[in-house]
Amino acid sequence: MTRILVLLALLVLALPAAAQSPAAAPPPAAPAMAPTAAPNAVEAALPGITAGHAAALGAGMFVGAMAGSALINGGAVAALVGAAAGLTIGHWYWTERPDETD
Repeated sequence: MTRILVLLALLVLALPAAAQSPAAAPPPAAPAMAPTAAPNAVEAALPGITAGHAAALGAGMFVGAMAGSALINGGAVAALVGAAAGLTIGHWYWTERPDETD
């Protein structure tokens, strides 16, 4: 009970600080032709992630979390372990699958 009260007290102290906003300065005017991020800059930031790779990672993470929760008798730790395993399997499948264009 003491832990819960201490946690709530810390949250009450943090809420006013989170609610403060910076000085009311007008937002800077956007130029007429705002530059967009070049595709090369995006590709440099995420070199090996494609839409299919992200889908494989997400599907593996979801199925792993569900299987971990079911097989290890539920709980957040079980879901976390299953999600990590599913993420690993999804990444392995995406990197080792045969490419149709070869």
